Amino acid sequence: MACGVAAHVADVTIPAAELIVALSVLVAGILLVVDRRVPAGFWMALFVIAGFFHGYAYGESIYGAEPAPLVAYLAGLVAVQTVLVVGVALLTRTLWKVWSIAPRLAGAAICGVGFTVLVAQIIPAP
Repeated sequence: MACGVAAHVADVTIPAAELIVALSVLVAGILLVVDRRVPAGFWMALFVIAGFFHGYAYGESIYGAEPAPLVAYLAGLVAVQTVLVVGVALLTRTLWKVWSIAPRLAGAAICGVGFTVLVAQIIPAP
């Protein structure tokens, strides 16, 4: 994600980055809903690719900043996102053992968010 922010700050233009972000959320949700055992390497690749584009989208909020706030933003972003991803992974693993449908329900909610953002990217608000 930090690399995505750095790309945005370096004025690299990636067309349809928000669309790719929405698609990545939708794909992650679908993978949870269908309850297929996906290899950890695939999840890792998905998170690396999605993280880059999510970071690129986050970079919009810091674009044009001085170096000191930029470094602080990147450090905070990486710390918060790491805690969030690890926390969600541990919670999902725990819920999967206790209540096997919980991750599928969470996947459905994630699909809803991804689909909503995807539609908002395709059909702009009036």
